[in-house]
Amino acid sequence: MINNNNFIHIVVCYYKKSKMVLSVTMSKRLIIYLLAGLVLAACTDIETDKISEELEFTPSLSLPLGSMFVQYDEPIDLPIDLPDPINSDSVSWEETDTVYFNIESTLAERKYIISMLLQFDIANAYPTEMEVELYFIDNMGRDVYLTPSPIVLEKPGMVDGKVTKIATTDPYPYQIPLSAEQIDALFFAEELVIKGSVKNFVIDNDIQRNFSTYKINTAVGVQAEIDFSVNNK
Repeated sequence: MINNNNFIHIVVCYYKKSKMVLSVTMSKRLIIYLLAGLVLAACTDIETDKISEELEFTPSLSLPLGSMFVQYDEPIDLPIDLPDPINSDSVSWEETDTVYFNIESTLAERKYIISMLLQFDIANAYPTEMEVELYFIDNMGRDVYLTPSPIVLEKPGMVDGKVTKIATTDPYPYQIPLSAEQIDALFFAEELVIKGSVKNFVIDNDIQRNFSTYKINTAVGVQAEIDFSVNNK
C-alpha cells in the first residue's frame, strides 16, 4: 500500500485543470472508442484494450479525469476495527478520493457543450461485492450524486481464496449520461469524488493468506459532444 503526504489508502492519477485534448473534430461525424486506452493505461492496469463498445458524437472529445486504486498488504492495514477473532464477523468499509478538475478550462465554454457523459471502468478483484458512486461538491458545499444509484459489482470468481475472474460492471464500461442541469452544475464545481464501498467481507484463513493480491481499480473519464459552429456562438 502506497502512503505519502498526498495519498492515503488510495493511489489517484489525475490531470488538474488540464487543457490536453485527446481527440476533437470540428464538423465531421465520427465513432470514437470510449476513453483513450493509451492514456488510461498510464493511470491503471485495467485492460482497456478489451473495451469494444463504441459511441457516436458530432464532433467529439474524450478525456480521462482520474482513477482510484485500492490495495492492502495485510488485514490490519484496513481503515476499520477488525473483529476478534478476525473471521468471527463480516466487515464493511468505504474508500473515497477526490479528482480536482475544471470543466470550462479542460473542455470548453458551456455554450459549446451539446451533451456529456461520464464513464466508469471498474475492476473488482476483492473477494466480496462492492458498490461505487460518483458525486461532485457544488458551490454550496453540498454532495450532488451523478450516479442515480450505487453501481453494484458482484463478488469475483474465487478458488481457495484466490481471485480467478475479476468482476466488472454490466454493461462494461459503465456510462452515465448527464442532463443539461447536471452539466450546468458541474461548471460551478472543481471536486469530483469517487466512493467505493466494500460490503460484507469475511476474512477467513484463505483470505488472509492471499490478502496482498486483492485490489480495486476504478477509472473515470468524460465524453463530450462539442459544437464550435457559428450558429452556436
